[in-house]
Amino acid sequence: MPENIPAKNKGGRPKKKSFQKKSKTVGVCFSEREYAALKLRARKANLPIGVYCHDAVLYAKVTEIVTKEDISVLKSLTNMGNNLNQLVKLAHTYRLISLQNDVQNLLITIKEIINKLSDDWKNHKRKKF
Repeated sequence: MPENIPAKNKGGRPKKKSFQKKSKTVGVCFSEREYAALKLRARKANLPIGVYCHDAVLYAKVTEIVTKEDISVLKSLTNMGNNLNQLVKLAHTYRLISLQNDVQNLLITIKEIINKLSDDWKNHKRKKF
């Protein structure tokens, strides 16, 4: 073959570099209802289901439902609840009205903590796609 004739282009898609190749597969099962919702969302995004799932898994922000800080607050709340129960038991046993202020203060503190946790969890729920 003469050297002045250029090589013929074979056509087709160019080969991907090794870091661009996707060789791992993850299987996920959906119920009929979940799969229908997934198809609808993929259609709305104008993407194939596989691409939609891929992008959702890699780029979605997933937040933890209960943080370590929340767990420590819940533990202290449990302790406060136990204290409240002990104070009420003492008040009933000895018919003490003087414990009423202590019990009311503790009850107010417990309510404040519960309201704070409730608001935090309402505003930071796990987001669905």
